[in-house]
Amino acid sequence: MTTILVTGATGFVGAHVVRRLATTSPETRLRALVRNPATASPLPPSVECVQGTVHRSDALSVAVEGVDYLVHAAAITADLKEPYRGAYEHVNSVGTENLMTSAAKAGVQRVVLMSGLGTRPAPEGTYMATRWGMEEAVRQGGIPYVILQPSVLFGAGAPFVSALAGLARRSPVLPLLGGGQVQFQPLWIEDLVTCIQGCLGDHAPLGKALAIGGAEQLTFREVLDEICAALRVQRVMVPLPLAVARVQATVMTAVLPRPPLTPAALELFTFDNATDLDSVERTFGFTPRGFREHLRKQGLES
Repeated sequence: MTTILVTGATGFVGAHVVRRLATTSPETRLRALVRNPATASPLPPSVECVQGTVHRSDALSVAVEGVDYLVHAAAITADLKEPYRGAYEHVNSVGTENLMTSAAKAGVQRVVLMSGLGTRPAPEGTYMATRWGMEEAVRQGGIPYVILQPSVLFGAGAPFVSALAGLARRSPVLPLLGGGQVQFQPLWIEDLVTCIQGCLGDHAPLGKALAIGGAEQLTFREVLDEICAALRVQRVMVPLPLAVARVQATVMTAVLPRPPLTPAALELFTFDNATDLDSVERTFGFTPRGFREHLRKQGLES
């Protein structure tokens, strides 16, 4: 029986992965690395939970023992405030190095890493540098791997869309960060999970970092338009230069426990978050769901 460990198993991506595998792969033994099982979202009863973090070598040794495949989805994402200075680096880069060391010692056969579209080398101290550090830790870890680099995600509870929808519900004015022309290629969370399953199969594209996105490309303004249409609200949209947004994000991050905008998130508005429209079909053999179609048929809550 194949054993799969999922890190970040109670986060947005990890929880969807665990639920899908528990439903569609009854012959697979599932294990989850969970920071605090008492406060975590419930997992399917068939999933074995190991309490710990990517910094506890004792917990990692237990978590990776007997594991065949590892799905690494544990990270502090850019929409979240650093709980302490250097946390992005400590968790994302150093934590992944720790995990890969333990996985290699345990004989793990494959790693699937959740990264993000546009990940590249970046100056030390930036959020992008920590995301690149995650990828490099996997590339240098000595285990066959696939790195998935999706664009922003949508589906019930997706942080990017949920944050924008929350802002659109309560504010009559919406900021067009950087002028609103940055391109995104939103990918449905269930389509991402299908890609992850493909990376666990016999024909996985090993040794590659794959940029993937949904069925259409939209500017940031068009994303906001679709969200407002789904909410049946009309809002005034005002261009906000990134320099001004950085000042606002820095202030909010300093005084709010959960700021609506972080300096790390603004780094993702400095490049187009899009790739080839056939990126999923070319590698995984299916056409992903479109963002516009999904919102118009399913709304924001699914």
